[in-house]
Amino acid sequence: FTAHLLQSRFLVKSLAPHSYSCFLFHQIVLQWYYLATRHEWWNWWRYRKTMFWFSPEPCPVEWHEYPYIVGLVVCFSVLMKEKEKFFVRAFVSLKGLIINETEDEELDTADVLCNIIEDMTGIRPKLDWALEDCGLASVGMPVIVGKLNLAFSTKNRKVSVTAADLLSTESIGDMVDVVNETIALESADGV
Repeated sequence: FTAHLLQSRFLVKSLAPHSYSCFLFHQIVLQWYYLATRHEWWNWWRYRKTMFWFSPEPCPVEWHEYPYIVGLVVCFSVLMKEKEKFFVRAFVSLKGLIINETEDEELDTADVLCNIIEDMTGIRPKLDWALEDCGLASVGMPVIVGKLNLAFSTKNRKVSVTAADLLSTESIGDMVDVVNETIALESADGV
């Protein structure tokens, strides 16, 4: 019964993608709610913290306010997730206006990938190394993918390398080949 309930489409497709945002924003939304309903800030800094990564004390609200607060936190998280997409598109467009991008500007994939890895780890990698040799593992892959897509996308070409594509490689040189293949596919006519 529990597994059937937790695999419901609403929980998996609608609420789960916002769980991290809810975690990030719950404290400030709670502060705003307290201010709006009590006309004063709840000063949670005045409590001694036993663990630095948790709020020291729960916000003092009545039990019947809990569903409202949860709803507000989820709504705010959904809004922020949607606004994030807007701001990313706006900044990319602004970057395109400020920096004159030319389509014939060729970037060396190996240099770009090695620079990304060096920025993340402080180690200049060699092309025959695996990510583990640089101190990275699959956990760093989303950051690498995001930076690669940003580096190679232009006004007229959106490069979309995926983590799955790069995880199938054995070395950084293989990653360069995958990125080059993706760029070639994206640049081909009709794509």
